[in-house]
Amino acid sequence: MNHLQVGALVGLLVAGGLWCVVRSLQRAPRSLAAARHRMYGSAITVQLSGQHRARWADSLSAGAPGRWVLQHFGIGLGVLGLTPADVVTRVLTSVGIVLFTALSAISGLTALGVLALSPIWPLLAMALSVLAGWMAISAIAGKIDRRNRELRQAANDFVQLVAVGLTTDQSVEEAIRFALAVGSSDAFDALRDELNTAPQRGVPVWEALDEFGRRFGVRELSEFAASIERQGRQGVSISDTVASLATSMRSKALDQLEREADKANANLSGPTIGFVVTTIVFLAYPLAQRISGAFGG
Repeated sequence: MNHLQVGALVGLLVAGGLWCVVRSLQRAPRSLAAARHRMYGSAITVQLSGQHRARWADSLSAGAPGRWVLQHFGIGLGVLGLTPADVVTRVLTSVGIVLFTALSAISGLTALGVLALSPIWPLLAMALSVLAGWMAISAIAGKIDRRNRELRQAANDFVQLVAVGLTTDQSVEEAIRFALAVGSSDAFDALRDELNTAPQRGVPVWEALDEFGRRFGVRELSEFAASIERQGRQGVSISDTVASLATSMRSKALDQLEREADKANANLSGPTIGFVVTTIVFLAYPLAQRISGAFGG
């Protein structure tokens, strides 16, 4: 180790020792309120810290990062129950953790003499932190996409089940209860909770369905809610309308499955071609060597 590395290591050790000494000599609280706060916490302090976090979150949401997140994800944030401030906080946390870890590892390895001093290492740490932020954003986008597919599938299942219930001479209310009792998934549980709590909130079923469809971007549920409202207010039969809507949603679901299957096949074409080419080269290499040796190559 050279003198610079030894000095850096000694500086780290001295700073850690001074911090431990300061913490050990810290005086006890002077008042009973301070002692109680240290032992049990304080509701006032929690409230003030909550207000401080709320102000910080509002500043993030109103700033350029919050506007970018809102423009990039749109209503997808509501699908996961997130706000722009939550997304910005997660990204900044990931970036900060990776940057601190990378700089600490580089400093430690440099102090031990494993790595030589170079301006490349700070740039590498910054690149890793940017990569961590991008991965956090990609993870949120992936979760939103999966949640949207689950919600659309739950809406499709719900409408299909209601259509089946109406074909058995059930009323609309009975068909809805039948659909809610049969469906099972996390997204379906969210729809079930929304409709089951609607009477306690004094909200009609069609308004709860319309609100759910608008909140999560499922347009078919809003159309289904309009049909139920016509039946409830005017007493018209909606069996044919619900059957047509169920057929349309089923066709869209099949088209989506076909597109996903085609996309999966397209993603597999590259690895398949690479495997075939590698196999041909592996099998043809000994033959090429023999031919070259026979002709004196």
